[in-house]
Amino acid sequence: MAPRVIFLLFSLVFLYLANTSHSLAKFQSFLHPIYKDKSTNIYSIPLSIGSSTSSEEFVLDLNGAAPLLQNCATAAKSTTYHPIKCGSTRCKYANPNFPCPNNVITKKRTVCRSSDNARLFRDTVPLLYTFNGVYTMDSEKSSSLTLTCSDGAPTLKQRTVGLANTHLSIPSQLISMYKLPQKMALCLPSTEGDKSGEYLIDVKSIQIGGKTVPILYGTTKISTLAPYTVLQTSIYKALLTAFTENAKIAIAPAVKPFGACFHSNGGRGEPVIDLMLRGGAKWRIYGSNSLVKVNKNVVCLGFVDGGVKPKNPIVIGGFQMEDNLVEFDLEASKFSFSSSLLLHNTSCSVARLSPF
Repeated sequence: MAPRVIFLLFSLVFLYLANTSHSLAKFQSFLHPIYKDKSTNIYSIPLSIGSSTSSEEFVLDLNGAAPLLQNCATAAKSTTYHPIKCGSTRCKYANPNFPCPNNVITKKRTVCRSSDNARLFRDTVPLLYTFNGVYTMDSEKSSSLTLTCSDGAPTLKQRTVGLANTHLSIPSQLISMYKLPQKMALCLPSTEGDKSGEYLIDVKSIQIGGKTVPILYGTTKISTLAPYTVLQTSIYKALLTAFTENAKIAIAPAVKPFGACFHSNGGRGEPVIDLMLRGGAKWRIYGSNSLVKVNKNVVCLGFVDGGVKPKNPIVIGGFQMEDNLVEFDLEASKFSFSSSLLLHNTSCSVARLSPF
């Protein structure tokens, strides 16, 4: 993987807010850093699993159902590694449909697997937590979580941590373990450094300079694995036309994979893009989240063509979420967002040890 710069000490990856008066809620919130690889535009978090003294990078997958996926041979080296046996309570909870052998001896030797056939095991994961308003990390207070591994040797992109709204994801396990409210917040850095569980919102239309871009039927997906927002072809073409017509910037030759580019030395006169959501809410996308700098003289509209018949007409990618604090209320199925933090003279690349 190409070299990257670790941009900060702390940046929110997930923040669980708890009622501080709850007798069981010793952990009032969890905090963990995100790193961005500029060469791939992939977001990852460093984690040390079990007794390992070194950390590995796990790609952040907002819609990933697997809590954490790594190589099984590596996982088994941990002195705190415990395979989850077939028929155990954890196995029944993780995968109720896993077929256990009838033979008692064989059953005890059989390792439980997840619905996607990954091995299930239990190990400790140290995470930053807050108690009485102070963030710290204590290996003796690591959370014992149900994790998954594969027999192959996963690449960085295959080594993932899933944050989907499923009962086995790490957020769900922590919420259940510490009796926390079912909320998760995510703040992506812009600098380097059965139920699907996917996060879906209802975008009714896109507005640019008073012109409305209609949306085809279908839900909008939010994904940290898509570097840029992906649009169905007709939406993409309409967006490019509306943006170009309203942009007070000189047009430059297009640079793949983008369809509209502009000269950056002619001033910034880009229009604001408004995603109009159900209920009247508006997600406003400013130039810092709409224009990608491809070289010192050219910026491009950071949206790409997803084809004629994609699964979702819109997939909001990581670039459009950078420096926006977004919160997922898992219990109420609600999505909240701050719009660009740059407007408030801060960003997700700023070290901050207290909740927003």
